Amino acid sequence: MSKLYEIANDYAKLMDSDFEPDAIADTLEGMEGELTDKIEQLLAICKNESSYAERLKEEAKTLNERAAVIQNKIENIQSYIASSLETIGKKKIRAGLHQVTIRAPSECVEITDASALPTEYVEYETVIKADKLAIKHQLKAGKTVAGAQLKFGKPSLIIK
Repeated sequence: MSKLYEIANDYAKLMDSDFEPDAIADTLEGMEGELTDKIEQLLAICKNESSYAERLKEEAKTLNERAAVIQNKIENIQSYIASSLETIGKKKIRAGLHQVTIRAPSECVEITDASALPTEYVEYETVIKADKLAIKHQLKAGKTVAGAQLKFGKPSLIIK
């Protein structure tokens, strides 16, 4: 069976040829049937691959949840070891191949009310964002907008 692009190219060549429409009608009808068969096969592949992709996403979600549970377990074990060492008053211990040291917690700043901070301790960010909808309306109305142009994206395929 031919490839889709080959069928489409042959079909287009016949449509552009100088032959009489009655003379090529059967050939075009056969090619159209082959074209629809090929598209049906490709859409079946798309459907199967979409299902597979969804199953992979679900599996990834499940694996991420399992990883989070295991990570939480690790953190609980480490916290348990740290509190046990603090209880006995040790900062360092050698356990087989491992050496454990309890480090003093680092200091960090917690902002409780950002609006109450003095201005010398506040940084400002300015974000420039284009109003694409307004620009689109202006461009469609025939007006020019410096720094913007109207362009078309790729055609989309609607499958029912």
